[in-house]
Amino acid sequence: MPALLPRRRATTTAVATLLALGALTACAQEEPTDDPTPTSAPAPTQDDTGTTSDAPDDQEVTSAPDDQEATSAPDDATATSTPDDASQTSEAPATAAPAEPITLTATDDSFTLSAPEGWEDALDLVDDENILAAAKATEQVDDFYTNVVVTKEEYVRNLTGAVEETAAQLAEQEGVEDDYELLEPAEVDGNRAPGYTIVREVQGSTVHQTQRWISHDGTLYVVTFSVVESESDEAASVLDDMLASWEWQD
Repeated sequence: MPALLPRRRATTTAVATLLALGALTACAQEEPTDDPTPTSAPAPTQDDTGTTSDAPDDQEVTSAPDDQEATSAPDDATATSTPDDASQTSEAPATAAPAEPITLTATDDSFTLSAPEGWEDALDLVDDENILAAAKATEQVDDFYTNVVVTKEEYVRNLTGAVEETAAQLAEQEGVEDDYELLEPAEVDGNRAPGYTIVREVQGSTVHQTQRWISHDGTLYVVTFSVVESESDEAASVLDDMLASWEWQD
């Protein structure tokens, strides 16, 4: 008896592509502004300084050293620029809170997982009731935001066979029959998760997309991770860490 494949299997990876395209357009970086650099006030000229220091004798009498000390005492200077003030200015950047991993909760509360520091929730960038969670990096690499999408699909009996068939069909549709790889199953909170990686073009960028299929309590969950080719090797551990953080909430 042939395996029962999810009705939306051919569009699952396309959903992640839509997220990537939405991120590219909705989160474009702002152009830097060419604001003029503020100039400091001009220093006193030598003539001004000379007029003060070469005053006649009668002016020196009316401007006794005692008067000068009263109007510009060292204590006043210390009060306006104390070492504490300088210390507070130099130490200000250290008070910024460091980036921390974020926790993603499925829209149906079926699971949670953690995205790495420097990422943000991206569920508002997609519009599909089958998408349970989405996140993306906050910085682009080669004009692309690394991202992850988790969708809810129809249950399949032969999970490994369904993954293999879908990978082959998708590679044929994309014309990249030689650019996909079947992966060894990963463990996701007690469930086996077979998967594959496919290489495809997204708006001029070469993108590696990895899918992991997870069957749990009669529901299929599909994780799609997308990263630009130049970051694909380093990003492999990012997906592994996400899957390791996965926790079912039932």
